[in-house]
Amino acid sequence: METLESFHEELRHIVARRASNDHLVDTIAFIREVSDRLEDDPIYGEFKLSEDEGKLGNKNYKIHGYTDFDESDGTLGLVIGKWYDSDAIETLTTAEVNQLFTNLENFIVGSIKNNLFEEKVESSGVYEISTTLSEYKNKISRIRLHLFSNAVLSQRFKESLSGDIGGISIEHQVWDLLRIKSLYESSREREQIEIVLSDFDSDGIPCIEASKTENLSSYLCVIEAPLLADLFERYGSRLLEGNVRSFLGMKGGVNKGIRSTIQDAPSLFFAYNNGIAATATSVDVGRTSDGLKITELADFQIVNGGQTTASILSARKKDGLSLSGVTVQMKLTVVNVSEANLMIPKIAQYANTQNKVAIADFFANHPIHRKLEEISRRLRAPVRVGTRLDSKWFYERSRGQYQNERLYLNKSKRDLFDLEFPSTQVINKTDLAKYDSAWKGKPFWISQGAQKNFLKFAAQFTPKGDASETEHWETISPNFGDSYYQDMASIAVLWKKIESLISSARGDWYAGDYRAQIAAYTIAEFFNIFRVKGGEFDLSKVWAAQAVPDVLGPYLVELAIRVQQLILTPPPGTTNVGEWTKKEECWNRIQSLPVEWSEDLNAFLLDKKEANSRKAENKKIGQIDDGISAQNTCYELMNSGYFSGLCQWPPFFQFFTPNEQSLIKKASTPKSFLTIFNDKDWRTIIELKNKAEDEGFRHTLN
Repeated sequence: METLESFHEELRHIVARRASNDHLVDTIAFIREVSDRLEDDPIYGEFKLSEDEGKLGNKNYKIHGYTDFDESDGTLGLVIGKWYDSDAIETLTTAEVNQLFTNLENFIVGSIKNNLFEEKVESSGVYEISTTLSEYKNKISRIRLHLFSNAVLSQRFKESLSGDIGGISIEHQVWDLLRIKSLYESSREREQIEIVLSDFDSDGIPCIEASKTENLSSYLCVIEAPLLADLFERYGSRLLEGNVRSFLGMKGGVNKGIRSTIQDAPSLFFAYNNGIAATATSVDVGRTSDGLKITELADFQIVNGGQTTASILSARKKDGLSLSGVTVQMKLTVVNVSEANLMIPKIAQYANTQNKVAIADFFANHPIHRKLEEISRRLRAPVRVGTRLDSKWFYERSRGQYQNERLYLNKSKRDLFDLEFPSTQVINKTDLAKYDSAWKGKPFWISQGAQKNFLKFAAQFTPKGDASETEHWETISPNFGDSYYQDMASIAVLWKKIESLISSARGDWYAGDYRAQIAAYTIAEFFNIFRVKGGEFDLSKVWAAQAVPDVLGPYLVELAIRVQQLILTPPPGTTNVGEWTKKEECWNRIQSLPVEWSEDLNAFLLDKKEANSRKAENKKIGQIDDGISAQNTCYELMNSGYFSGLCQWPPFFQFFTPNEQSLIKKASTPKSFLTIFNDKDWRTIIELKNKAEDEGFRHTLN
């Protein structure tokens, strides 16, 4: 385990690199760094920069950013940071914490009660969050105040609950160095919730154990509606499994059928409602005179029935209905923490089949990520001018993977890692979706936020017609090979360059807000200009140089200036610039810009015939690579004894057809393995392996 001192030193290096790469001051670079780690945790969400400070009367306010309003539980977050540029670990005192939280609370009061937004420029981010607080004050149930610091919270600190502001509950979240270290060391993408039911005046949830295997246990439970409402009121969408929260478009409004049943026939709610399905990584179960009761839960997540849960709370809180006598059936699956990342999304997927949720909606384990991860670990980038060594672009299949892989290396190995995978050459899943959408002319998707854009990106992996997910992936997989990853890395270079050009123009032409939207629209329009000319921008030239050619810089600046002007001047009746950039109408207006072609661009124009020829050739190479990859995977599994073990699996003869049994047996020994020649057979073998694992097969190495 890394010491706190060494983690503190490493965090300082991470922030310094980020500040340099993204042209940010250290405090904002620090907030963005930790925010990226927290983005998938419902306690946080997607961070939006909105720096502002000032006075309201004799009271100071200050804010560094915010997280969007979450309709599933009526929460939003405000963010402030305290960064210490010191070699030694500082202490965050009670007085400092209280002052920073007071600064945020004063901003809330100013926005809700004093129309602070009227003093702000309409095209600014602070206007957007201040307006949201004012307009949504009757919908917001809780505001989370997040304080980030690289200091250690004083042991004498006692969190002072401020009650509420204008009827809205206020919750404090202090992310000090210890908590951030724990966050970085965790392999999960959310902080685990530990629930002790006695804290909610409950003696437990009645249950019976329905099934038990080595890796999971299932319980059938009856949970009282007041307890379920209390849990959701306290933890909100932190209780909703990430894919369910993100992909089902949860709304906080009460379902009319649920409300009428609670009001008119509370004793029949259990019979009328389908109940909820949930997971946990551990539970404490005690035996009482009334039978088994669950008294504690770790990492409790609702994977089906989020709407039911939100509606029950809404019925009590907004409609004033009593929940006395209302009970809810619950199926609870307890999964070993080591299996949680793999199993919980699958449980959520199958629990939601009645809602016709596409497989792409549960996208975290899609093979595209494993494929791009494999490509990124072997594909070397050309040597950049002025450097002696080549390097690679690191693909993060899970959030924080890059830092996690380098965090516990000794100094010499870490230095080698940094040479091979520079911090400027990291692409995560939401980055990938952003680059793909910009390439395809969908900047308004990007402006809707990382998660919503990711959904749009994921849709292309959804099977069409009667095709299975596997069949669909086999069809499109060759399109996502080495050349695709090179193109995405090239767009990353272009994106970073444009962000740099924008940031360096602060105080000149850049107004200081909406950098991400300006960059997205500028890149999309840049590609569009080449398409208007009847071709494509040749991304291979960016890949070869690992940089944006200098000759393109002035052209990109002029384009970004024109894009900013159209973004910041929405049509009459629209004042929220952030919302304006989410609309396709905004993109249509920018596409209508006159094309100002420069002769310098001719060198980067790839005519349509050549572009189509390259695409066809890359697909052929992708098909060959896929076949080789499948064969290599099967060979490694055969060598490990995997298929021999699968042949000994008790359900083997019942689960597989005779032809499938024969194919698996061929793959189980070196001699018979050599008789398999067909690429389709290799893919089928991998599919059979995955099917067996879905049914519980596990191979243990001897």
